[in-house]
Amino acid sequence: MKASTIWDKRWVRRLTAAVFWLAVWQAVSLPLPDLLFAGPVQTVQSLFSMLVEGDFWLSIAHSLGKIAAGFLLAFALGCLLAALAYRFPFVRILIEPAVQIMKSVPVACFVVVALIWIRSAWISVLTAFFVVFPAVYINLYEGLRSVDPKMLEMAQMFRLSGGQKRRAVYLPAVMPYLLSACRVSVGMALKAGVAGEIIGLPRWSIGEQLYLSKLYLNTADLFAWSFVIIVLSVALEKLLVCFVSRMQRKWGDGR
Repeated sequence: MKASTIWDKRWVRRLTAAVFWLAVWQAVSLPLPDLLFAGPVQTVQSLFSMLVEGDFWLSIAHSLGKIAAGFLLAFALGCLLAALAYRFPFVRILIEPAVQIMKSVPVACFVVVALIWIRSAWISVLTAFFVVFPAVYINLYEGLRSVDPKMLEMAQMFRLSGGQKRRAVYLPAVMPYLLSACRVSVGMALKAGVAGEIIGLPRWSIGEQLYLSKLYLNTADLFAWSFVIIVLSVALEKLLVCFVSRMQRKWGDGR
């Protein structure tokens, strides 16, 4: 097989890039003490040691459960209000200032203010909602606006029912925007939720574990937890996009 053909494979390029950056990481860590900058070997060792601890899985379960609750609430409310805003212009006028504020306010500022009103145990729910709602609302609203008026006229001419119109006209127009919202908001929810936990320090959370690692200058654990967050973000994004795509095919087939 020719070298050029091998290089054309996506997994080869990704593996090469990963090996390159691991080598850079290892080279940078060599002259530095582990206390300040752990290398990939120390990070992997720390990760494997955490995998056998109950606190590791308990922290992940608590954080993911609360972040997922905030995400699902924001997703449902964002879809509902986007549909209402598309149908009733006055709803869009009322919601637009709140959406702009949520887009503009830094997450750290929001967390500090929110902790005045709620317990730290629920901060990740509220923080995930805060960052996901604008993304879902804006994407879905723009998707509804992109519906071709001629398609709506044809649907009316053929006297399609409400369900048929949603499957044949609205769903194909909205799904690319909804998938984009899923890809963006999953990572945002996880990062913002963990950031809120680092400030609020709820017990049994990923944010608490990151803060303790930083407090005790355990950079190996800090890097290991960062790697866990990256893996969770990518995995959850893939699962959500796969689920939405399957639902799209199911609705499109009329089943």
